[in-house]
Amino acid sequence: MTASASEETRVAAITTGLDRLKRSLRAGARTAADYRFREAEWSPGLVAQTETSPAITATMADFGYLPHECHGRPDVPDTLAMTGPVALLTPAGAQALRQIGHALKESAVHNDYVVSHRIRNVETLSPFVHAMVRDRAFLHRVSALVGVPLIPHPLRDAGVQINYYDPPAGGTQAAPVAKWHRDGMNYVFTMTLSDHGEHDGGDYIYYQGRPEEFDARREEITSAGSRHPEVRTAPFRHVGDTMFTRGSRVYHAVTPVTRGHRITLAVSLFCPLLGEQDENRFWHSAPDDGLLRTVNNWRLLRQAVRRPGAYCRREAIPVLPTPARR
Repeated sequence: MTASASEETRVAAITTGLDRLKRSLRAGARTAADYRFREAEWSPGLVAQTETSPAITATMADFGYLPHECHGRPDVPDTLAMTGPVALLTPAGAQALRQIGHALKESAVHNDYVVSHRIRNVETLSPFVHAMVRDRAFLHRVSALVGVPLIPHPLRDAGVQINYYDPPAGGTQAAPVAKWHRDGMNYVFTMTLSDHGEHDGGDYIYYQGRPEEFDARREEITSAGSRHPEVRTAPFRHVGDTMFTRGSRVYHAVTPVTRGHRITLAVSLFCPLLGEQDENRFWHSAPDDGLLRTVNNWRLLRQAVRRPGAYCRREAIPVLPTPARR
C-alpha cells in the first residue's frame, strides 16, 4: 500500500541558501550511544554470488543527460544512472545488517535537513560494516555492477548511514521522511533492511528527469508525489534488496510510513580514477556535520582526489582494476 496523496505532499524539497548556513553554525559532531551489540563476524562469503535481473536499469541518457554531461573519461565510461533491485549480500549477510540497524536505532538522531531520523558514520561504529566496505569481494561486486572501480568514500560521516522511518509518534508530529534531494555522492547503494510487508508507505520515489527540470517544477512535483507522470517508485520488496542510484544527479525522496517500520542502509562509494569528478559540495554536508568538521573532512577528500594510490595504501583499501560492464 502506497502512502496517500495528502501524505506525500508533506515530502518537501531540501532547503538551500541561508538555511544551510544557519544549520552549519548549529550542527556539530554527535556522539552515538554506547554500542555494545554482539555483531556477526563479517566474511567475504556473505557477498552474494548469484546474479539477479534488476527490474530497473537506466542510463544517464534516460534521465535526459547528454554524453558530455556524464561522468567518466574515454577509457573509463561511467554512464549508469540507476539499477536494481539486486542482491549485494546473501540472506545471512542482509539479516546481519538488519540486526545491526535495529541495534543502532537508539543512537539515531532527528534532523529535518534531509532524512528526518538517521545515524551517520556507521563505519566507525560497526566492525561488520567497516570490514564489509573494505572487503575485496564486496568492492568487486559493486564495481562490476556500476562498471568503475569503487572504494569507501573519504567523507566518512556521509559514507555509510542508516535511515529509520516510523509512523508519527503523536497527532501533531510528522512522520520521518527523506525530503526531495540529490546526494553529494556519485555512487549510492540503498539497501532495505525491512520487508515491504512490514510497513505501509515508505516508498523510495525518484524523478526521471534532469535536476533543473525538477527545480523549475518543484511545487508541482512535490505536491503530486508518486502520482506525477515523471516520478517512479523503486520496487523494494525484501530485506537485502539494493538499488544503485547516481545520487548526485537524480532527485529522490521517501514518503511517510503510515504503518510499521522501515530501515534502510545507504552506502556511498568513491571512484579513485574519477576523483576529480566527485560532486560533493562543502555546503551540502556542512549543515549535517558543522563547519569545523566539514573543513577537516574536506581536507581528507582532497588528499584522496590528488593522490588516490597513497590514500588507499594508507587506509588499507584494495583498489580493483576497471571492471568490464555487464
